[in-house]
Amino acid sequence: MRFDVDRTAEDDSSVPDVLRTLPPLPEPTAERTVVLRMDEDGRPNPRAYIDGKLYDPARVDARIRFGASELWTVTNANTKAPHNFHLHLVQFRIRERNGATPGPDEAGLKDTVRLLPGETVKLQATFETYQGEYVYHCHMLDHSAMGMMATMKIT
Repeated sequence: MRFDVDRTAEDDSSVPDVLRTLPPLPEPTAERTVVLRMDEDGRPNPRAYIDGKLYDPARVDARIRFGASELWTVTNANTKAPHNFHLHLVQFRIRERNGATPGPDEAGLKDTVRLLPGETVKLQATFETYQGEYVYHCHMLDHSAMGMMATMKIT
């Protein structure tokens, strides 16, 4: 595809300093810990885990009360592999990365957060939009396919 610019035009648009002011986070009503890990020892069929478990679609790993605002501490326990943690059908805000306040690039609403090896992120999600069973997982397709996925049930 090619774009040929063949004329100029006046542009009086501007970008505001603040795109959107987010409301303050409510007090968390619950806390959870999630550990992401995959085999890194060179075995022929490596597996990937959330909280030491392979994905089982028949199992509910987290039961969440509808309307709850939860603080999740997510850790990448690997020494080589990064992981992209993703929650389905809920957005969250990053409260801490490795014990520090996140930078401006992580200040908005998210549904996925990247964790380099050894990193820990604290995120807060309010489950007030959808009820039912949804997954949370590593958003790297091969890691999910290796078992790094879990189910949350919001009721």
